[in-house]
Amino acid sequence: MEKGDLFTLIGGVILVFVIALVLNPHYLSGLPGTGGKQPLTPVPAVVSTVQDTHVLPITAAPPLTVAVTVIPTAEPTVAPPYRLFYNSSPFSYPRFKMPDNIYIYGAGDIPFRGREMVTFAYINESRGGLTQRFSVPYPVWSLNATVTAERTPQYGNFKMVLCYANNGTVIDGMEILNRGSMTRVIQTYGVDVYMIITTAYIDSYQIDLETPRDYYIQYTNR
Repeated sequence: MEKGDLFTLIGGVILVFVIALVLNPHYLSGLPGTGGKQPLTPVPAVVSTVQDTHVLPITAAPPLTVAVTVIPTAEPTVAPPYRLFYNSSPFSYPRFKMPDNIYIYGAGDIPFRGREMVTFAYINESRGGLTQRFSVPYPVWSLNATVTAERTPQYGNFKMVLCYANNGTVIDGMEILNRGSMTRVIQTYGVDVYMIITTAYIDSYQIDLETPRDYYIQYTNR
């Protein structure tokens, strides 16, 4: 073999070797003196499943306690007092004149003491007349009259009688001379009644129809 052919053969071997290294560089790791290490083969991880046999006891949640506030039923509200007016046909009543013996009813009664009162009706006028018929549902109630006479108080005179509407019988009455106040306690209820009123030399008067609050709550709208 000639020298030129030998160089060509060696050059071909070197070229093949270089190409092999370029395509497979890991071959160098196994050659002595390269300082490389053998490639590590990954080891599949072994997962150990441990069953926890410790079971926590399940405790039921305590029942939910809801605080309920009981609101007491409100008492009936007090309605505005009803205003009484004079009847336009006084002669249709069984009695339309004031009796002569009004003095027999004497002085006023003692008003309710220590009890809250409710005014459920009233009349306010300056002249006399016969009121419209009305009925009171409360077993005990009162007529509280107040007479005002500023111009000629010395001549002032006020008279009132309460009558049954069916026959005109007088239930009770009062007379106020000059000016002032008087109370009559009435125990007639559940029937139609009316008032006969006369005035002289007064400026005005007002009669309040009142009952104790407990009666008002118990008997209203019955």
